[in-house]
Amino acid sequence: MRIEKIGNATLYLGDCREILPTLPKVDAVITDPPYGIGFPYEGYDDSLENLDALIAGFMPWCLANAERVVVTPGISNVQRYPQAAWIGAWTWETTATFGKLGYSQWQPILFYGSDLPGFGNVNGIIKSDRIHFQGGAAKIDKSAGEVHTCPKPLEFMVRLIGRFTRSGETVVDPFAGSGTTGVACHNTGRAFIGIEREPKYFDIACRRIEDAQRQGQLLPAEPAGEAQQTGLALGP
Repeated sequence: MRIEKIGNATLYLGDCREILPTLPKVDAVITDPPYGIGFPYEGYDDSLENLDALIAGFMPWCLANAERVVVTPGISNVQRYPQAAWIGAWTWETTATFGKLGYSQWQPILFYGSDLPGFGNVNGIIKSDRIHFQGGAAKIDKSAGEVHTCPKPLEFMVRLIGRFTRSGETVVDPFAGSGTTGVACHNTGRAFIGIEREPKYFDIACRRIEDAQRQGQLLPAEPAGEAQQTGLALGP
């Protein structure tokens, strides 16, 4: 196991199912695991069998040791996860992805735990169960180059972190990939613990977080840009 400490970020090279039990309780887990749909990851077979093994291995620790757990599981196999306290939506207007009912313009956000207190807004943004992007697909961001099979947009992770965590809290990502969540945590004043099993992705994550820290905090501690969201989450 390799450990890299970069400012307020700690990155572990290894399997999250082995490393998570060594960590203390944390404020939040925010993660984008493999989807079990055959994506060509480095060193990992993205099969249903492997997805089931990952869920059984990492979700129990997260639910027992984090105040809030936020998972973006994709659409195809969302039913394989434990029942969530609430399901939010990550939406966009156009996309190159075609699902079973036509163009796919959303993905679920599984939430477990108790939401941040307050009604109407949180961290200065609308307290909604939707994160929406206008004018184009928000699903995959290749702006940093071909660094990962499925890199999430930095702005999306900034919004997700701003919606579900407070400034100064610690966020764990058991599937850190190329480090987008770690960069978003740095940019918004959160501590970060990332775990990644593939050395290629791990090295990219370390480099991206180091670069972000050299540039300083690029965004306000509480991100703006949520004015496009409409509608508040309704109770059951």
